[in-house]
Amino acid sequence: MVDLLVVHSPVGGGHKAAAGAIAEAARKRGLSVEVLDAFEHAPRLFGEAYLGAHLAGQSVLPRFYGSAYFAANHRGGAFEPVRRNFDHVVFLPLLRRVCAMQPRVVVATHHLPLVVLGRARRRGWLSAPLVGVVTDYTAHACWAEKGVDAFAVACAQARHELILHGVAPPQISVTGLPVKAAFDRIESVRAPLAGEPLRVLVTSGGFGVGPTEKVVASFAGISAVELVVVCGRATRLVDRVERAANRAGVKARVLGFEHDMAARVAECHVVVGKAGGLTISEAMAAGRPIAIVGAVPGNEAINEDFVVGGGAGIACAPGGVGRAVSALRDRGTLDAMGARARALVQQGSAERVVGWASEVACRGSLAA
Repeated sequence: MVDLLVVHSPVGGGHKAAAGAIAEAARKRGLSVEVLDAFEHAPRLFGEAYLGAHLAGQSVLPRFYGSAYFAANHRGGAFEPVRRNFDHVVFLPLLRRVCAMQPRVVVATHHLPLVVLGRARRRGWLSAPLVGVVTDYTAHACWAEKGVDAFAVACAQARHELILHGVAPPQISVTGLPVKAAFDRIESVRAPLAGEPLRVLVTSGGFGVGPTEKVVASFAGISAVELVVVCGRATRLVDRVERAANRAGVKARVLGFEHDMAARVAECHVVVGKAGGLTISEAMAAGRPIAIVGAVPGNEAINEDFVVGGGAGIACAPGGVGRAVSALRDRGTLDAMGARARALVQQGSAERVVGWASEVACRGSLAA
């Protein structure tokens, strides 16, 4: 038996990062924790096809991805029973594994596992309460699976949207989006002193998705700037970015996958990247302004609105990032923007999620 079982998926690095943050917080409480990748308990070809379609939709056909996102943002529909039955068959090995572990509570940081686990919960096959952790600043209808006992969300808007999708208000807690405690401990941003370079962290997500080369090239001719570029698991991107930096005459340290993102964030004055839920949450928890590039229509566009509307960052075209970030320095707005970023999120978000999950476990269920 395990106290807390966290289930994630590899569809974007944020779901795994959120799972890791929750596991870290639970272990600090002395709880026994296990973490499962849902796709490791599904047919390999399905996982590869799903991940490939997701990445292609975001990088090659973003408008189509956005249209599909909003078209599917409702419960019901003629195709839904077919989808549910298919997902149940695909993830049946996951259900068997989860039940065999006999957890006190299950937490899922991606919506796909909720399909089979929610159904199992409704039918009495899964005795442990089930908590869904929504990993954006919006809540798509796909999260509102029947059988889920409770939800943890990042903000009031996501809570409101879950209610519109049929979730009872007592089932929802606004915990903040879970990030590792190291981000909360980072000192607030301090604008560069005279003669000190502006340090910019450019991220491309765990899979190296985004216009990273154009972003780096946009710093050509910008004085007193140093870049650190994290390319994720896209190993070929490292060479391309290094060549782009050399052509543009930009000083850049180019990295592959980074295991200690908190350390990289702590070193920078501003973060540049896509609007993934975890990327922006980690930056905001650390009090770092964010320049958002290439937000995909759908959840990323809504995340971007949250950041920009809250005064925590700006939205840029890839070729204009260098000038826009330099202007923040020149106007002296970095410190204030970083303070607004930190104020937008809850500190100790992962601990809040664990506390909420533990409360649900003690009650047995919050589902109506």
